[in-house]
Amino acid sequence: MKALAVQLKQKLKSTKEISTLYIGGGTPSTIRADEYEQIFSMIAPKLKDSAEITIEANPNSATLEWLRQIRALGANRLSLGVQSFDEHKLKNLNRAHSPKEAKDALENAHKAGFEHISLDIIYNLQGDNKKSIFQDIQTALHFPIDHLSAYELTIEPSTPFAKRPWVRSDDENMGYFIRDILQKASFRQYEVSSFGRYRSRHNMGYWQLKPYIG
Repeated sequence: MKALAVQLKQKLKSTKEISTLYIGGGTPSTIRADEYEQIFSMIAPKLKDSAEITIEANPNSATLEWLRQIRALGANRLSLGVQSFDEHKLKNLNRAHSPKEAKDALENAHKAGFEHISLDIIYNLQGDNKKSIFQDIQTALHFPIDHLSAYELTIEPSTPFAKRPWVRSDDENMGYFIRDILQKASFRQYEVSSFGRYRSRHNMGYWQLKPYIG
């Protein structure tokens, strides 16, 4: 965090205004909320009043207390790496959280006052079918979310999955199936993997070729 603060101090010298901020990916919730205070205080003078401030979190470390503290610092959008609500699938994905922890994190995010809540799901893992994916999405829509990212399992070299590539299924129609379910729930597709009643302004900024620092 100290190194980040040093780099950020230099970057902010040439930055006039910040309209979106994204803190990722996945593990910010393993860092104590008070350790973010310096970062938020540094960017505060540059933030637009309507700035979208997103932070990612894992369900097993996104406690209600942490979420409330992060929300109090100024974050108004949360992205949770849920991946699935099926216990067996989570184990196959080597995820550290349980379905209950994922559900609790979503409820706690709402309690903490986040204006926008997003979650990720993974599909085309061996064993996935329309019934299981439909159940995951319906469970997700039960919570007060306004954005969902559906990522097809991709196996990269030199990763644990590279040693067992058979865990990936290859159903090219699953993505269309997911799109149709979400569109019926008024979650419109605006990126290959992103659907929402709300479109992430930060995500859109890249496609609109807006300047960014990172």
